[in-house]
Amino acid sequence: MASVLSEISVDCANPMLLARFWCEVLDFEVREEQAGLVSIGAPDGNSGAIVMTFAQVPEPKSMKNRLHLDVRPFGTDQQQEVDRLLSLGASYADVGQDEDVSWVVLADPEGNEFCVLSGNS
Repeated sequence: MASVLSEISVDCANPMLLARFWCEVLDFEVREEQAGLVSIGAPDGNSGAIVMTFAQVPEPKSMKNRLHLDVRPFGTDQQQEVDRLLSLGASYADVGQDEDVSWVVLADPEGNEFCVLSGNS
């Protein structure tokens, strides 16, 4: 037997801001909204699909993430996807990566780092 990854939880200052950003990134939709908590998932309602939950916390992010997400462009190339994500509110992030890596490090609107992989990563 093994476990199945079912949910990714993100502490944040503004759950709806991050939920909207990640809905655009992943083509997800808001599944549940409560005071200080927003969950998003695939629009088909697939019960086996991963859900992301954003929970409001009082403390700000203070250092580099110990765990981060990697996204892979689908139907477009890496640079076009990076440009799209930047237009949605992402920003470039430096986590000490070498210049010649095949991925691009970005941060979401609250500074959580994530990587945009190339088609060959």
